[in-house]
Amino acid sequence: MLLLRLLPLAAALALGACDGDAGTIAVSLSNLAPLNAATEGSYEGWVIASDGSPRSTGKFTLSGDGQHSFSSPIPEPTMFVLTVEPPGDNDAIPSDQKLLGGPFVNGVATLSSLGFVSASGSADFVSSPGSHVLLTPTDGMNTNEDAGIWLLQPPTAGGSPTAAATLPVLAPGWVYEGWIVYRPGTTDQVAISYGKFSPQADGTLSGWDSDAGGRWSGAPGNLLAGPPFPGGDFVQLNGNVFPGGVGLPVDFNGDDVAVGDSEWMHVISIEPAFDVGEGNGDAVPFQLKPFGDPFGDGGPTDPRTILPLAPLPTGTARM
Repeated sequence: MLLLRLLPLAAALALGACDGDAGTIAVSLSNLAPLNAATEGSYEGWVIASDGSPRSTGKFTLSGDGQHSFSSPIPEPTMFVLTVEPPGDNDAIPSDQKLLGGPFVNGVATLSSLGFVSASGSADFVSSPGSHVLLTPTDGMNTNEDAGIWLLQPPTAGGSPTAAATLPVLAPGWVYEGWIVYRPGTTDQVAISYGKFSPQADGTLSGWDSDAGGRWSGAPGNLLAGPPFPGGDFVQLNGNVFPGGVGLPVDFNGDDVAVGDSEWMHVISIEPAFDVGEGNGDAVPFQLKPFGDPFGDGGPTDPRTILPLAPLPTGTARM
């Protein structure tokens, strides 16, 4: 009789375990920063079922130590994925901005951006992708040459410029953006975008960026005055405001006496595709900044090596 009374209870407990009590996932994240909810959105965790369907573990604010604990909505998930969801998101599917992920192996998932931010699981973000030069092709030869940056190799006599950089191809949902940063690391720091761009299928960087010759170019009204490569000239206002109180033309070779180093820095960031940019003067590169270099000294057409700048996020998830 006692056995008969216990059977319904055992069945109820088994049903409850299958219906939602699927265990806890402990997630440890590195090289991540909090998001601005209004402009950058929010983090959201996802577990992937054996049939490939995603289930959310919830949106969250990044903790100071990067340690988080989530209840798994399904038993035995095959993978954990972390996304950046756009501001105002309220749907039940992952965004295209998949930031980290990895399969569970013996209850542990090693989380990487490779294959999620990048299109390839073996993309190289730790080597120099190439170089850029200082040049102002929109205002004629040998004029204000220290006031423009272009990711190209200058042409030889009678030739055309050629590609100078090869970048990892990004996964859908992400795009590169180039920046010049005035007085980096100081309270006066100002970041100015020279445009968004994507490499060719083989990673070669060619073709105009989203800002073409730039709003501060020497050929106002002709966005295609510059060569078909990412870059821009910063020589005159053309009715625009230049942030930071910096006069034009700029001098990328200039030194900052206060800090004893280059006054300008070049940064290449990886941006969520939903980012439409901030207002002129309050723009901020997204936290993924794999490449960059201080301008330093050198001739205008001397190649400036683009260097690895900051590691991409990593993490682990444990069931």
